[in-house]
Amino acid sequence: MSGSVAVPEDQLSLTDRASLERLAGALVKGECVLFIGAGASKDPAQPDFPDGAKLSKELAAKCELEWYDTIPLTTTAFFYESFFSRQGLNEHLQWRLNGEGLKPSSTITSMVELVTLLEKRNRPVFVMTTNFDRMFEVAYEARMGHEPHVIKYRGAEDPNKVEIKLHAGYEIDDPEYWHPLEQGTYLYKMHGCISDAKDDENRIVVTEEDYVNFLGNALSDHPNKKLLNEARGQFALRTMLFVGYSLMDWNFRVIFKATAERSRQRTHYAVQYFVPSDDAKKAKLEQERWQKTREFWGRKKVEIINHDASGFMQHLITQVRNLIG
Repeated sequence: MSGSVAVPEDQLSLTDRASLERLAGALVKGECVLFIGAGASKDPAQPDFPDGAKLSKELAAKCELEWYDTIPLTTTAFFYESFFSRQGLNEHLQWRLNGEGLKPSSTITSMVELVTLLEKRNRPVFVMTTNFDRMFEVAYEARMGHEPHVIKYRGAEDPNKVEIKLHAGYEIDDPEYWHPLEQGTYLYKMHGCISDAKDDENRIVVTEEDYVNFLGNALSDHPNKKLLNEARGQFALRTMLFVGYSLMDWNFRVIFKATAERSRQRTHYAVQYFVPSDDAKKAKLEQERWQKTREFWGRKKVEIINHDASGFMQHLITQVRNLIG
């Protein structure tokens, strides 16, 4: 369900065109939040930047594990940490994801263009991501001359250690009270940041155990542990646009369970590009699975927009410009 060939806007279904217009309107009104996944960092122009599957394969080879493309990064990262220590895992991820010459993908660059348009309306822009790479920050600084406000959630920490505060980049005296955001773009990194992946600390969410800890922390009511109040409010009151996620991956379902699924007040959207096989028999089965996927997420009030991410962001930028004038 992925592809790289852009779909012209006039070839979108009427349903998807209507969704595009609703999203543009919600963004301009401050009623929509961009939620960025790992797929948004992929770019044919930068094939060396590893996605989750490539990282999983690399870690499996180092651990001498037989690997299939269905084995997620969380599993191979767990074994890599077991054999080579957390520090060894962090060092490998730093080397692969935080090296020199990092170039943002076309999707991330388009997202930054979109948020800078929204900033011109003199209101804060809140962006969420489960990516721990720094593509968004690099693209934003290149466009604006400074980094966005970055708030890091270190949800991989043991939820039983209640004395450890999990947020960095947003210091408040009373974690139960939300102080209004200033103008500009806020990037909420729900899985931590690769720049913090050092020594033997589990400050990014990458292994299976990290995801278990993340869910325990995110669903907690303890002020030191739970997600930022502003983020929880966004899930309850705003429309989410998920870009760069494979909706049937269990790690995305964990994120959705801990966030947007807790509120059924709004319809959310996810950009997924379905490209059927050239083989007629396979295509029929793929179409059936695609339809079941749409039905499953429809019951959770998530509409799937059939488009490649980069092209869709360009269409969304055009719609927002038309509304702003």
